[in-house]
Amino acid sequence: MIDPVALATITSAVSVLGNEYLKGAASEAGKATWVRIKTLLSWKSDPAPAEIPEKVASALTESPEMLNRLLALLKNNDAGTATAIVGKIEARGGKIVVADTIITDRFQM
Repeated sequence: MIDPVALATITSAVSVLGNEYLKGAASEAGKATWVRIKTLLSWKSDPAPAEIPEKVASALTESPEMLNRLLALLKNNDAGTATAIVGKIEARGGKIVVADTIITDRFQM
């Protein structure tokens, strides 16, 4: 079973990258990563932007072992915002926190 936060985060990152690609706003690294993601997910063509989250979530739910490969693709390639979203994810039995900016006087764990 995939951690729901990890599933949501990976799904979001792939959706962001897919949307950037489809709008023509992805970097060259982002374009190459998108092609590799489509291959990993066995997609023959680009899904509509609104279909990407559901397709990613379904693929990962059906094949949870794919999560680590997808995470590695996103983390190890400079795919812009998508890489930033997953850059600090480590799913080893602990909590996953994804934050772009944290402003606080005191942070306690």
